[in-house]
Amino acid sequence: MSSETQIDGLQAKLNHALSMSSGDDLPVYDPVQRTAGDRLAEISLPPMTDPTVDHLDPELAARRADVDEKHRRIITFLQAMGYDAVLLTRADSIAWFTAGGDLGQELGSETGAIALFINSLTRAVLTDNVQSARVFEEELAGLGFQLKERLWHQDSARIISDLCHKKKVATDGQIPGLIAEFDKIASLRRPMTELERQTLRSLGKSLSLAVEATCRSIQPGETEADVAGNLAHRLIREGITPIELRVGADDRLDRFRQPRFKAATIRERVTIQVTGRRLGICAAMTRTVSFIPIAPQLRIDHTLASMVAATCTYFSRPGEMVSDVYRRAKRIYEKFGRPDEWTLDYQGSLIGYQSRELPLLPDSSLRLMANCALRWGPSVGSSRSEDTIFIDEKGFHVITNTHHWPLVEVCVKGFTIPRPGILERT
Repeated sequence: MSSETQIDGLQAKLNHALSMSSGDDLPVYDPVQRTAGDRLAEISLPPMTDPTVDHLDPELAARRADVDEKHRRIITFLQAMGYDAVLLTRADSIAWFTAGGDLGQELGSETGAIALFINSLTRAVLTDNVQSARVFEEELAGLGFQLKERLWHQDSARIISDLCHKKKVATDGQIPGLIAEFDKIASLRRPMTELERQTLRSLGKSLSLAVEATCRSIQPGETEADVAGNLAHRLIREGITPIELRVGADDRLDRFRQPRFKAATIRERVTIQVTGRRLGICAAMTRTVSFIPIAPQLRIDHTLASMVAATCTYFSRPGEMVSDVYRRAKRIYEKFGRPDEWTLDYQGSLIGYQSRELPLLPDSSLRLMANCALRWGPSVGSSRSEDTIFIDEKGFHVITNTHHWPLVEVCVKGFTIPRPGILERT
């Protein structure tokens, strides 16, 4: 029998099987595709940049203005520190300066696929001939960058050496002959610009919808890895990279405050902790689901974590010292008989182009400033209460707000702050 005849026979059998199938033979439930409320009404995936678009297009003009503002901050830094130029090589630094360029070497990578050389007059992209077309057509079109290109097989150090010859150059990485100034360069990211605040608000809404929809679709008997996969699917289709994804079943959060997802089977409850990045900006949140009536101790622990989170949120104001926020938080722990609980887990950090831009430590002399984002995530036993907030002169704004989710209302100084409760699905 010829191969063509065999193929025809297999195709006929396949067609017959398909014709005999009914709708009842197909999967009736897909937890990723069929959960209501897991997507925004409008499209949240960032659109592709059209390199031929008029540079006066409002969205492109907003990005160009944002890049110009970052360039002004760099110039001020150069003048204050006596540098001739800055070389940016980290993916988060490049995303910041390019107003959200997706220019990491790999998915979630800390290393950039390009480098940026910036002085008072120029912003130049250093890259190879493989990357240059995509970089300028999809990521940086119309943003005022010059190109310094090399062939992919040529040493990247040569072009850097030529540009930096006899110059005093700061860098965010570790480049021989240049001066490492990552902390000072990273501090230029604060305060957030208007475009960054818009990106953060949009990200927070998409992230919370995806997480809470995943929580509503989980079934007992699934594994932590199943849940992580379902959530990653939702996030990636919205243009969000899950750079931190933790799933803790049952008592694993009590034993390990920062668990990774494993093959552990979910029986009674599960907690999802995630940080998502879109257009360079990060937001973080945590939610918990219980498949049995909530145990009294779990409810007590979650209420205490919610009270600490609400207290930290309320007192996160421009000009407030981080150590004073901690003092108030520790007082809550002590009042409810858990004085050492705060030592068992990270409590909070600034968040922006990194998941944890700057840890917020109990003895820190840092004063919070307007127009910055924070993540507070205190944990007590098997419970965590975490969201991303943005603070400005008007107060705090919860970026990862809940959607049709049970709430724990906490009163701080006469002001009611709703915190996410535990979703009970018995």
